[in-house]
Amino acid sequence: MMLLTEYLLYSLGMMATSLTAASLLIYMKRPEMFVQGYMKLAVLVSGMRIKKVNIGDMTIAYGERGEKKKGQSSILLLHGFSADKFMWSPVVGKLPNDLHVVAMDLPGHGDSDVPPDEEDLSFYSQIKRIKQFVVAIGLDSDPIHIVGLSMGGALAGVFSAEYPDMVDRVTMMCPAMRTPIETDVAVKIREIVQSILDTGKDDALHACPLIPKTPDQMQLLLDFAQFHKPIFMPKQIIQGAVDMRRPYNKYYYRLFKALAMLENSQLLEKISDTITVPTHLVWGEEDQVIHVSGAEILKGKLPNLQQVDIIPRCGHAINLDRPGAKTKSLLEFRKKQITVQL
Repeated sequence: MMLLTEYLLYSLGMMATSLTAASLLIYMKRPEMFVQGYMKLAVLVSGMRIKKVNIGDMTIAYGERGEKKKGQSSILLLHGFSADKFMWSPVVGKLPNDLHVVAMDLPGHGDSDVPPDEEDLSFYSQIKRIKQFVVAIGLDSDPIHIVGLSMGGALAGVFSAEYPDMVDRVTMMCPAMRTPIETDVAVKIREIVQSILDTGKDDALHACPLIPKTPDQMQLLLDFAQFHKPIFMPKQIIQGAVDMRRPYNKYYYRLFKALAMLENSQLLEKISDTITVPTHLVWGEEDQVIHVSGAEILKGKLPNLQQVDIIPRCGHAINLDRPGAKTKSLLEFRKKQITVQL
């Protein structure tokens, strides 16, 4: 459930002071173009190359850094709801250069095609698309290390349970699930779902806090997604983020409705005892989206849980709040598993 815009606060304020006249015009009149340009630049600066591949009737975009190496599992990164490969830029930039990393734009996100209206958007349907992608780019020749955050974390877990032969290990970061203690955001989501069930109408979807339609709503999302609140975020950048997302909101509503329903929101907990590959669980201690109490539930169910990291002073946006701690945690898990395998 991470946003595409959060990372912008680190440098866009400084960039705005050195804009050319043409860039200034874009910044003021078409801020979404400015945001999109910066996001692509951040992906490239992290070392990833932007690529595309066809899987069936869809084109899927992704970022890739490095090449597959014999005896070393490639890392496949799965982003959160309404995000894309850009959200991984701070982490990829900190990973050792000898690691092969692929950050996928899930269908309907980033530069990937939007699935047709009739397509099932459940977790099981999405992992079939992920499998197609893995095969299409040749990652299936050796088991992969699949890493996901939020929605991507749940997808990583379900994928590992369904296709264990394709997975060397899995890292789930604050994965999307129902938790014993609910955050304010989770309560709001539950109320929206209940309204849809009670009325048979989708009107309540427009109150979803994860799909902001105004700069104020975007600012609110930024605030609850991060523990370290942005000191300054130019108004034009926030407006640009809203404008950039607007063409995709229809799809986001469809996806949110599908994943928030009970059968999907409880799926990870239900199938967690079938995730047999070496497993790594990471959570921000101050997560205001998916409460850290979910970690205790999964700790009691995951049969091959090798490492649990609860990161202090960190919210849902682990990749922004504590990218260094997140990277260290990931590398420690990889080292531990290599040692165990030897």
